[in-house]
Amino acid sequence: MFALTVRREDYLKAIYKLQREQRVVRVKDLAHAMGVRAPTVVGILNGLKEQGLVSQEPYGYLELSKEGVEEAQRLLEREKLVRDFFRDILGLPEDEAELNACAVEHYITPACLDRFVAFVRFLKACHHGRPRWLEHYDSFAQDGELPVEKEEKCDSCDLCSPL
Repeated sequence: MFALTVRREDYLKAIYKLQREQRVVRVKDLAHAMGVRAPTVVGILNGLKEQGLVSQEPYGYLELSKEGVEEAQRLLEREKLVRDFFRDILGLPEDEAELNACAVEHYITPACLDRFVAFVRFLKACHHGRPRWLEHYDSFAQDGELPVEKEEKCDSCDLCSPL
């Protein structure tokens, strides 16, 4: 596992996305995508090169190594799962979900993020479909009330029963 800073993670993901869009990536392309000047990019790239994640011939194109591609894919999948949670489970608009996903993934501990991602994967993979308690959460988030009708209560859980 690589000890990547938040900035290096963002640059690695940006290089990966640019490679997929336009096949070749130049420093100026990356600078434009990141909203910075070329010297800033060069500084970050040096660290990514030292970690073996990016290669570049002198003044040439940037290319992710096999490890760089794998790490970028892992980071992007994690970001997508966190964004999906905010959008699909909490019901946030896409742009707000994206903004919060980026913030959360960088600032919670790796162990917490791993558990969070595992939880989202579980919700997506569960063969029982959308759990009933999520429907109850949606209702609760709108009006602050738990379902009161007996047929609306969750099966086999105490979430809807009084303490």
